[in-house]
Amino acid sequence: MEKRQEIYILDKGGQMVFYFNATEKAENEEQSKLLTASYLTGILQFAKAASGDIISTFELGKLNIMLKMGNLPLYYVFIAGKKTKLKEKKIDKMLSQIIEAFESTHTIEQINAWDGNLYAFDDFVPLIKKILKVK
Repeated sequence: MEKRQEIYILDKGGQMVFYFNATEKAENEEQSKLLTASYLTGILQFAKAASGDIISTFELGKLNIMLKMGNLPLYYVFIAGKKTKLKEKKIDKMLSQIIEAFESTHTIEQINAWDGNLYAFDDFVPLIKKILKVK
């Protein structure tokens, strides 16, 4: 699992709005995704409380994690296993492209009207695959 590349988009309350895993095709571990989203929310809340801002990049075991905010009230998270050999600069570039693509195709009204459906933004999957260069 060290080669993994995952994208989480979380709302301000920490709920997972969107999830994409570029490395696992058949496996659908809903519970694992939700636990990771909860864990990331805890990190975001701690970072904001400790520094008044959001941590941008950190390492957790064999993972590199980058957190960013865009213009919409969302947190964007890119998790890459160290075996992917993605450097911080490349992760930052891909995450910035993901933010730009998501925010150019989705509106604040859509985010505010979001009802918790984890598949509501599945229309974003082809764009994210193009950015990450996965099939």
